[in-house]
Amino acid sequence: MAEGRVAKNTAYLLSASVGQKILAFIYFTIVARSVGVEGTGRYFVAVSFTTIFSIFVDLGLANVLVREVAKVPENAQKLLANVLGLKAVLGVLTVAAVLLVSRLIGYPAETRLLITVAAGVMVLDSIHLVLYAVMRGFQNLRYEAIGVVTGQAVIITTGIVFVLLKLPLVSLVIALLCGSIWNVAWAAWILNRQFGVKPILRFDEAVIRFFGQVALPFAFAGIFSRVYSYIDSVMLSRLVSEEAVGYYSVGYKLTFAFQFLPMAFAAAIYPAMSEYYVKDRAKLAAVFMTAIKYLLLVVVPLTVGTFVLAGPIIHLVYGPAYDKSVLPLQILIFSLVFAFLYWPCGSLLNACDRQSQNTTVMGVTMIGNIILNVFLIPRFEAVGAAWSALIGNAALFGLAFYFASRVVVIDKQRLLSIIGRIAIAGAAMGIIVELLDGAASLAFMVPLGALVYAALVFQLRIITWTEAKNIMNLFLRRGRGGVSDIVS
Repeated sequence: MAEGRVAKNTAYLLSASVGQKILAFIYFTIVARSVGVEGTGRYFVAVSFTTIFSIFVDLGLANVLVREVAKVPENAQKLLANVLGLKAVLGVLTVAAVLLVSRLIGYPAETRLLITVAAGVMVLDSIHLVLYAVMRGFQNLRYEAIGVVTGQAVIITTGIVFVLLKLPLVSLVIALLCGSIWNVAWAAWILNRQFGVKPILRFDEAVIRFFGQVALPFAFAGIFSRVYSYIDSVMLSRLVSEEAVGYYSVGYKLTFAFQFLPMAFAAAIYPAMSEYYVKDRAKLAAVFMTAIKYLLLVVVPLTVGTFVLAGPIIHLVYGPAYDKSVLPLQILIFSLVFAFLYWPCGSLLNACDRQSQNTTVMGVTMIGNIILNVFLIPRFEAVGAAWSALIGNAALFGLAFYFASRVVVIDKQRLLSIIGRIAIAGAAMGIIVELLDGAASLAFMVPLGALVYAALVFQLRIITWTEAKNIMNLFLRRGRGGVSDIVS
């Protein structure tokens, strides 16, 4: 029963992530093609700026709430009420800080208006995050999956209407607000109707003190992660221009549109890592190695294909106005390899009570990334921000892998063999696609490249048909396969 529930929740999480990311990517494409490079940069700055501050509304409370509700479901009402009480205070303080800092930085009036509306989105997103956290504590992700996908559908629908009506740029951020309002309303209704938990506010001193103590490590990890992920856009806007952010944001969105894949995979293997850390270190090492292999199998063709076809992809999706986005995209796409591989390392550290090391890795990487941006952005603009992101992601993975290798014994010779064979398959695919570039359409080159890569993967025995079937079972719930079935 428990394994079936985990598999079902994994399927819900993966399906929702895929749907939400596809719709979010479509919406950003609509924004980019509708408002031009500078408008896109201004929009992305507003979202990035408030996203950095959003962690101060949450401070890791959602993660703690999931864990505590899972432990004692009967306390869900009391826990949620006090978290919402805390968020009411944190939300007011954070919005005030957002508005004050945006004015001190010197953003123009239109950008500050966008930031103001985005601050509302930030608070509402933080609220529905904890409402869904309670459902996660009850081990039910079905309603969250429905909510995030339909919420994104609300955003894209209202956004298209606003574009057709030729409303000002702020309306496209208001569309985000509409999606957030829907998610809060949906989550609150479901929570009350299906779980008997009402979204009310309470302030119990003992409960609030408890959250303040246990949420601190999660808060620091969240702060480091958010600043690291979005500070480049904010710095680019102030050190160069919002137009430069427009070019950079296109490459950034294309690169990290696939981030849900390692996140979903990490969610699937995390419970097994926690179990094997206590019971079987050999299996823990095997799960870790398998995760590295499968994520490499996925990310290498995405990286090579995007690098080779960066120009045609930019022209097709965003238009020739974004020609200056091609080089940043080609640099950023290589950071995707390290971003993918970081997830099993971070999951291993968290599962093995090394979360402080993981947080330290994030903090060091964040500081290094800011320093790199200070030096590279004024000289190379969007390209400099892309190089900073690539170096930062490489450092993030490298440090996390170092600490992970001190927890489990890694067969380095086997790992190098896997990397070498996958690299050969990826390089062969890239050469064929490069030779066809200009002579064939994307609709022909992409599936051809995928077929070449898949054929070489099986020919070089990087993966077997049985392994392929088992990994599909993990996510699609065909049969009763679990994480143990994918260990090789």
